[in-house]
Amino acid sequence: MAGKIINIFVAAKYEATMTTQDNARLDAEKGIVGDRYYGEDIDAQVTLVDADMIEQINRTTGWSLTPAETRRNIVTRGIDLNQWETARFRIGDAILEGVELCEPCAGLGGQLENDQRTAADVVKALTRGAGLRARVIEGAEIAIGDKVEPDQA
Repeated sequence: MAGKIINIFVAAKYEATMTTQDNARLDAEKGIVGDRYYGEDIDAQVTLVDADMIEQINRTTGWSLTPAETRRNIVTRGIDLNQWETARFRIGDAILEGVELCEPCAGLGGQLENDQRTAADVVKALTRGAGLRARVIEGAEIAIGDKVEPDQA
C-alpha cells in the first residue's frame, strides 16, 4: 500500500511563511535542506501530514485549512501516516523513520486562530490527525509524485 507526495513545504525560520517546492533534498540525520529545523532537532527533522486527514478535519469542523497552514513539510495522499510511528518508510529513494505523531501545539493553534475558531479548537481538531514527525535515515532527492511506502528492507 503506497501513497504519494502531493506537496513539499519549507520555512526558512520559525513562523515564516511556508513556501512550496516541487522537490527537496533530504539529508541523513539533518532533515530538509533549507527548512527551519534542518540539523536542529533529531525528532522533528521532517514533518508529514496526509491530505485526506486535512480534508476529513475540514468536513468535520466546517473549516477550510490548507496543507500549508498545517506547517508540515511533506503532504501525502493515500496513506495513513499514524501507522508509521516508530516504523521505517520510504519516500522515493530516501528512508525515514517515524519518531512520534506530530500533535498540534499551542503555537500552531495560535497561528490558525481566527473569528471561526480558537487556538484550543484548532489543537482539539488536529489531535491524532496532524501528522508524523520523522528522522531521515538515508537521504535523497524527493519530488512531488514520489511514492511513500513501507520500507521492505
